[in-house]
Amino acid sequence: MPDVDNIAVIGGGIMGTGIGQAFLQGGYEVTIRDIEDDLLDEARERIVSGNYGLERAVEGGHLTETERDDCLDRLSLTTDLEEAVAGADFVLEAVPEDLSLKGKVFRQIDEAADPDIPLYTNTSGFSVTAISNAVDDPSRVAGAHFFSPAQIMTLVEIVETDATDDAVSSLIEDVAEDIGKTPIVIDDAPGEYGFVANRVHAAMREEAQKIVREGIATKEQVDTAMEEGYNLPVGPFSLTGIGEEWD
Repeated sequence: MPDVDNIAVIGGGIMGTGIGQAFLQGGYEVTIRDIEDDLLDEARERIVSGNYGLERAVEGGHLTETERDDCLDRLSLTTDLEEAVAGADFVLEAVPEDLSLKGKVFRQIDEAADPDIPLYTNTSGFSVTAISNAVDDPSRVAGAHFFSPAQIMTLVEIVETDATDDAVSSLIEDVAEDIGKTPIVIDDAPGEYGFVANRVHAAMREEAQKIVREGIATKEQVDTAMEEGYNLPVGPFSLTGIGEEWD
């Protein structure tokens, strides 16, 4: 496996820019590719001045102005896939959660990128095996599921298929640790809601909903029980939008 200096992120949405920014703040050269210039303009704006962008990091004392400027000097944006992956030490796909789209993008990446570099998907719940079937050599593919906002959240689920080369998962594990993340290496066995964290959280949400519907406790009481009893930062109903979805 190569030493990592240059990373290509395919997809400039919320997850792609968040992951790209995390790599930038870790000292890496990052190229983000999306399909339209307008989308790239939005991606840059999100990295610079978004809710979790570099300006906020400076304001919060997490980065100096010099470090912010250095991050931006190492950022490239392009609509050209071949340009994005040229010289990349690995490629991370972060397009929307659409299995057919991810398969199409991986086929394109497989044709454009160096055949020896690792390829990662940021899928939150699709089978990585299914995605890896789009490339000639599935051993170079693993999952690298970052959590949103990727600039802040520390967990990365590294998902190995039966074919994944150990060196491929080890490389992203090392890079994740280098940028201050906490990786866990897991098997490719997504349930209805995803891999480890999302499956466990979904089970908690479903039980919380059942408790409220049965009249055992209110949503506020369920949140208090989980926050005070299990030291969770927020209860299941306090997470953005969940209370409304369950009304």
